[in-house]
Amino acid sequence: MRARTILVTVTLLAAVACTTPDERRNTADGRPGPVIEDVLVLGAEDGTVTVGSSSGVVLSAGRRQLAAPDGSRLYSTVLSEGSTTLEARDSTTGDVVSTTKVRGRLDVRVASVTGRAVALMAPLPLGVDTTYALPRARTSIVVADPAGDGVARRYRLIGNFEPEAFSVDDTRLFLIQYLPAEAPTAYRVTFLDLGSGRVRSVFGRFKTPPERMPGIRLAQVFDPATEQLYTLYTNRAAEYTQGSWSDASYGEREVSFVHVLNLRKGWAYCAGLPRALWGQPARAQALAPSPDGRVLYIVDSMRGRIAVMDTESLEITRSERIDLGPLEGGRTSARVSADGSTLFVGDGGPSLARIDTGTLEMTGRWTLPDDVSGLGLSEDGARLYAALGGRVTVVDTHNGAATTTLAFGGIESIVHVTTP
Repeated sequence: MRARTILVTVTLLAAVACTTPDERRNTADGRPGPVIEDVLVLGAEDGTVTVGSSSGVVLSAGRRQLAAPDGSRLYSTVLSEGSTTLEARDSTTGDVVSTTKVRGRLDVRVASVTGRAVALMAPLPLGVDTTYALPRARTSIVVADPAGDGVARRYRLIGNFEPEAFSVDDTRLFLIQYLPAEAPTAYRVTFLDLGSGRVRSVFGRFKTPPERMPGIRLAQVFDPATEQLYTLYTNRAAEYTQGSWSDASYGEREVSFVHVLNLRKGWAYCAGLPRALWGQPARAQALAPSPDGRVLYIVDSMRGRIAVMDTESLEITRSERIDLGPLEGGRTSARVSADGSTLFVGDGGPSLARIDTGTLEMTGRWTLPDDVSGLGLSEDGARLYAALGGRVTVVDTHNGAATTTLAFGGIESIVHVTTP
C-alpha cells in the first residue's frame, strides 16, 4: 500500500481538520473491508489532542487536558473569576459527557480509574510540571466527582504533597510527600484517607515501614492488568533540586529503580535495577508492561539494554544487551504487541526496533522519516503509531510499511489508542 498523508493544522486553542478517503482493510477474498478508524489521544506540550486516525478529524483539543489512567476519559478545566468548570470528555468521540463547577482556580492533577474522582490543585507556574518538587509548607487539594455528584471535598494538609493516583475504589488518594517540605531532597509515598481527611503512610509489600527516597521521575506507566502504577526513578541530584543530598539514602551514587504502587492493595515497593541502567537521562529509558501484566520491560536505548521484571516477585529475571543504535533527538519509547510476543522500541532516532520477547533478540529494524518520540498500538495489534515530532506515522506491525501519516504541530507523545 502506498503511504498517504493527512495534513491537519492544530493549535490547542482551536483545531481545524480535513478529511481524506477512508483507509480499509481487505477481506480474505480481496474485497475492501470495514473502515479502520482508531482514535488517538496525542500528548502536546501543555495538553492533549484527540484525532481520528483515518479521517483526520480532530475530536478535541485543549490546554490543561489530562487523560484518565486507562485513556477512556479526558479531563480539562475552564477558569473564570473565582471558579473552575471541570469538563469530562469521552476520548473516543471528543464529546463532553459531564461538567461541574468548583470554587477556586484549579487544574486537574490526577484522575481515578473509575472516572468518579479527580484531584485538583492550584495551577502550576508557566513552564513548570510535577516532575520536580516545588518548595511548599502547606498543600491544598480538592477532590471532585466530574459528574457533579456530591460536594467537592477540600483538604488542607501540613507539608509538601503532590497527588500520584487514586486507589481503584476511590477511597484513598496516594500522595508523594516531599521532604523537607520547603527544601525537598527526598520523597516518600503516603495516602490521603478521603473519608477522614488524614494522611497515612503507605507500607511496603511485605509490611515494611515506609522509606525516605531521593529521586526524580523519568517515566511512568499504569498497567490495568495488575492495577499497578510503575514509575522509573533516578536519584540524580542535579536535575532534582539545587539543595544538598547529604541525607539521601544512596549518597552521591546515581541509582535507578522502579517504584511499584499497587492501587488495589495499597502497598508500595522499590525494585532495584541492574547497575548498567543507573543514571541515564529521562529520554533514554522507557517502561512497557506485557498485555497480561506478568512482565514489565525496562528499555535503555543509550546503553543498549533491556531488563525484564517479573511483576509478581518484583525481581529482574533477565537483562540483555541489544544494539538499539545511538540515542538521537527523540525520546525512547516502547510498546508490547497484543499477543505479547514482540517488543517495539523507538530508540530516539529515525527507526523502530522489533524485538522477540522470548529471546530478547532483534528481529527487524524499520526506518522512519524522523526521530521517534512516542509509540502507540491499536487494540488489535495491527497498527503501530509513531510520533515523529510534527507528524504521526502509522506502521503495519507485520512488515514495517508506513501506511498513513497525520501531520501535526507540537505533538510530543501518544497517550492512548482505542478503536470505538
